[in-house]
Amino acid sequence: MLATALSLSAGAAEPASAPSPGLACFAPGPDRAANRACATGIAQGAEAERVAGHNDAALAAFARADQFFPDDLRFAMARAGLALKLANQLSPAGIEAAAKASPEDIGLMMLHAELAAGRKDYVTALADVDRVIARRPTSPMAWETRASINAARPDFAAARGDVDKAMSLDPKSPPALRLRGVLRSNEGDYTGALADYEAAHALAPRPDDPFIIGSTQFLNRQFGDAADTLARAAPPAPSGTYWLLWRYMALARLTGVERASGSLGPGAAPGASVPWPVPVIDFFHGNIDAATMLDFAAKSQAAKDLSQVCEAHFYMAEDALLRRRDDAIALFREAARECPANFHEYEGAVAELKAAGVPLTAPGPTLAAASAASAAN
Repeated sequence: MLATALSLSAGAAEPASAPSPGLACFAPGPDRAANRACATGIAQGAEAERVAGHNDAALAAFARADQFFPDDLRFAMARAGLALKLANQLSPAGIEAAAKASPEDIGLMMLHAELAAGRKDYVTALADVDRVIARRPTSPMAWETRASINAARPDFAAARGDVDKAMSLDPKSPPALRLRGVLRSNEGDYTGALADYEAAHALAPRPDDPFIIGSTQFLNRQFGDAADTLARAAPPAPSGTYWLLWRYMALARLTGVERASGSLGPGAAPGASVPWPVPVIDFFHGNIDAATMLDFAAKSQAAKDLSQVCEAHFYMAEDALLRRRDDAIALFREAARECPANFHEYEGAVAELKAAGVPLTAPGPTLAAASAASAAN
């Protein structure tokens, strides 16, 4: 929360380029690029004032930056966040109280929307963002935030409309490109998703880009590229474990499970308490069976209110496919049925079923067979 509220490099929008030396910034004018450059320069000055402890000057400068370029909501959010910090209110309870006390403050609306979304209170989050959009309809960040909330619900149809609006306002917005990549991947357009992810990475690299790009290359059947991309330094477990799992699955398509298994690492020590999805490594190694992995998943799911069981079924399906067992299709269908649509494992299950040329659900009896069965009865 503090990072979003105070850092101009955080949030949905990307930082603008530094202003040109000697640019006159007396009042906003008709030149949008000049206004944005002025706002960026003023905000940089506000950051310097804040670091120096000149808080009143920093608050005034953030407000002035917001006047120059109101479409970039980070300036209003930075001012609201600093005001809350100075009042010792930069906390969930403080944001709630401040948003109620100042319902017209754009920065507080956005902070409250982030707070509600983090709590999975999507109705409140959307109401906050819609109030922002009503006041600043040309802000790409507002539409990107709305898209993120709708994707998390998940309501991908609504999110697509939000992303389209954001990109009409800023076609080169890295957050909007990444969001469109998510939606394209969910629609089965893996080539389009890759193009969006790679474009966003070129504009504003993020540490998790290799996983997003590499796993999407896997969905697109580019197994060699996926293995190479996912070989880059992964974050610590548990997030980095997903990098290992997807790289192993890509390598196993190329070299077989035995040669690929070394990429997984040793797995968990006997008797160790490990976070999900570390048990999947032990399952792929053959150190635990499917029932034991599902038990791990169920316990993790109960503790975190997430769908680890659906993930377990997806990785069981991948193992069955790699080892040419005949239960792979049924397991992929189970994962597709259980997983939320915004889970990567859902996308993986759908991609595998698509590649196999089978429908998401098992087909029912044909009309002729059903009629014959009815006549026999």
